[in-house]
Amino acid sequence: MYRGPAITLEQVLENRELRAERQREWVSTHSLPIVSFTINMPGSVKLNQISQIGFAAGQEQIRKACMHSGCSSFISQSFISDCGCESMSAVGGISPQDLKRLMIEVEDTHPLGRLFDIDVFDTQGVVLSRDQLGFARRRCFVCGRDAKLCARNRVHPLPALIDKLSEIIHANH
Repeated sequence: MYRGPAITLEQVLENRELRAERQREWVSTHSLPIVSFTINMPGSVKLNQISQIGFAAGQEQIRKACMHSGCSSFISQSFISDCGCESMSAVGGISPQDLKRLMIEVEDTHPLGRLFDIDVFDTQGVVLSRDQLGFARRRCFVCGRDAKLCARNRVHPLPALIDKLSEIIHANH
């Protein structure tokens, strides 16, 4: 499930810059809150069966959540490369804060939500954080501790992370 093209650190950094540029373009073009969606995928293989299954499920859940919340518009575009799966969505009829709350609910309640990385930008291009809205930080999907600390300190070996991601996909797909 983890097989795919390996990418370099340089490609990751270039893709991060491209995503930031896209985010600024979408904020400027649409003048609406923007949802930027990617998949949390450790290691050098970002485009694989795990990421593609998670991405399809996440995109569908984001769209459903927005429509069920009465959002007046939903414009979305996907970007697929060796660096992984990404989408941008401009969402109307909802405040950026309510949209962020809705996306936190998607991350926290969907069976594959731990794979989702959903950022929300306001109409000025400022990203909204869980902390700003009083939500707890995300938990590590291996041990349950603070995910940022585990990632920053590389607490878990890559095979353990891949095994856990595969287990999540198999249990919920």
